[in-house]
Amino acid sequence: MNADFQKNLNKVPVTELSAGTVSLGPGPFTMSYGFDLDLMKASLKTGGLLNPPLLLKSGAGDFLIVSGYRRITALLELGHKHLPARILEEDQISFLDALLINFYDNLATREFNPVEKGMVLARLAGYLTEEQLLGDYMGLRRLSPRRSILKNYISFDRDLDEPMKQALAGGTISELTAATLLALPTEERNAVAELFSRLTFNVNQQKQLIELLADNSRITGISLAEMVRTKPFLNILASPSMNRPQKARALLALLRSWRFPRLTRAEKVFKKRVAKLKLPREVRIQPPPYFESEFYRMEISFRNGKELKDLIRQLGNIEGLQELRDPWEGGDW
Repeated sequence: MNADFQKNLNKVPVTELSAGTVSLGPGPFTMSYGFDLDLMKASLKTGGLLNPPLLLKSGAGDFLIVSGYRRITALLELGHKHLPARILEEDQISFLDALLINFYDNLATREFNPVEKGMVLARLAGYLTEEQLLGDYMGLRRLSPRRSILKNYISFDRDLDEPMKQALAGGTISELTAATLLALPTEERNAVAELFSRLTFNVNQQKQLIELLADNSRITGISLAEMVRTKPFLNILASPSMNRPQKARALLALLRSWRFPRLTRAEKVFKKRVAKLKLPREVRIQPPPYFESEFYRMEISFRNGKELKDLIRQLGNIEGLQELRDPWEGGDW
């Protein structure tokens, strides 16, 4: 972009336009998504519009927003019928320069969410080579300059539907989860996305959910979309006694029991045996992961040496402690 042109932008006179003449949708230069206008509206109410938006008059006679999309949206929500703006003609600026004006205007004032990063890169991809994007622009957003990452972000903009974009922009799903979902067929992606919208999974649980669904689908031949419509799934989703995080954990436990039936059975038997011991509440016994080691782990919480000594004495008097063993050993397996 020509440096002299940038300096001259502020010299473009401010004109008042009727709100109806401005194209308000996410046009070719927009890179804002999933934003909250409350602070913007409070600022406009208090201090007014300090930096008028920049518009481009199209050949059709309407006006495209070059920069100031959120400012214009906020003004309209506040009830303004006319919009002060600086207006450029099509012969005064190229579409690439208009896009770069918006990019650098936003870059200097805020952080982009993952969907917005995808919008930036997808729009720039229409004018620049892949090498230019990797070398000159991904670093500005602190993204690793790798082709696979570039592809993922562009797909966030082009391939995710609105509920998925909203979830990604709002932090309901992680970027890794979104990239993984992009590899799924559309029907299966939407089925998993619906679970994320209805329940609360942390980042690690999101990864577990997708992996367990994929593993069970591969083993049973049932698609992910069909699996989430099975009766056990629907019963958990409809349960009135569980909140969103509890339902998420219940679904993961269900999938895990399908994927690892022997391990799930072993865990239940072990927990039952530990419960029968009636350990002090300050004492916990944990089995080795997947019961693959011969060593178990005991955790004791105490405030001082006397409490520790008392707990050790109690443990020594618990009947059946010496019988604790691998869950598949014994009659209750």
